[in-house]
Amino acid sequence: WYQRRVRDENVMVPVENVLGEIGGGFKVAMNILNNGRFGMGACLTGTMRMLIEKSVDHANTRKQFVSNLREYQGIQQKIAMMNLLCYANESMAYMLCGNMDRGAPEYQLEAAMSKIFASQAAWDVCDETIQILGGAGFMKDVGIERWMRDLRIFRIFEGTNDILKLFVALNGVQEVGKLFKKQGNMSTVIGIQQKKFLILQEKFLGGGMGALKTKVHGDLYGSVKMLQEDITKFHVATAQQVMKHKKGIIEQQVVLNRIADSAILLQSMAAVISRANLAAEKGDVSELALANAWCGESHQRITQLVADLQNPKLTKVDQATLDVGKMSLDSNGYLAKSPVS
Repeated sequence: WYQRRVRDENVMVPVENVLGEIGGGFKVAMNILNNGRFGMGACLTGTMRMLIEKSVDHANTRKQFVSNLREYQGIQQKIAMMNLLCYANESMAYMLCGNMDRGAPEYQLEAAMSKIFASQAAWDVCDETIQILGGAGFMKDVGIERWMRDLRIFRIFEGTNDILKLFVALNGVQEVGKLFKKQGNMSTVIGIQQKKFLILQEKFLGGGMGALKTKVHGDLYGSVKMLQEDITKFHVATAQQVMKHKKGIIEQQVVLNRIADSAILLQSMAAVISRANLAAEKGDVSELALANAWCGESHQRITQLVADLQNPKLTKVDQATLDVGKMSLDSNGYLAKSPVS
């Protein structure tokens, strides 16, 4: 295969060959990317399921010392997290597809979040599979080492995860910034944002706070409460960052990454709660444990991310780290010298 650059200059396109409306090419291109991104979540769910099956089979049959691997908490924890990542990813993909099927005009944020989550989750699951299988997982005849190599591209194509995180975060802070400019009061902005959350809650859970006891399975109350608390904390922390940096926030990529990571986790919590609740309504309560465990894990991570956003001391730590990066770039390589030279 040969690759060549093609440059179009003053190319005349017949009217009958124009795709969509004139001047709307960017929108067409973005829709193509959105379709690729939403498909990634569904595709990588299958990959993760196969990896989990290989890991479980090895843990159930491989004996180490006096017990099978399955008896050790370290292995149980790895298997559990692999299941949770797959379940959360699959749930986000289902939610996104449902919105698309209902004709939602805008779903680029959800598609971006699904792509980011899926590509990272699949990589993590594959990495843990090789770890569980030990040396065998590294061997070519097992095949997993090839999967790991192939999975690496998913964090790059269809929009790199680094850029998509900025896209997710900036879309969120842009709305907060507009509200703050209009209202001029942070508490008012947070109140408006929370009202929007209640509207979203109505859509995915069928009711607000007062309706939870009749709309959500009782075993999910704790997870819903964590989600509500996390959204409130997230809104406050995001508004504080907008107030602090104003327009300069577009340059604060460390802050924006924490905002994006929090938003993606919130989306995943909403997705698993919705899915598990729907399954429970149909008589299948097997997914409640998955949803609650994932929400518990996400709650801890969001709590830390929000605390980091609100910690003034961490700003100095971030700057110290960034300074090291700049120094390495300026010196064109590794900074430290050999201690034996």
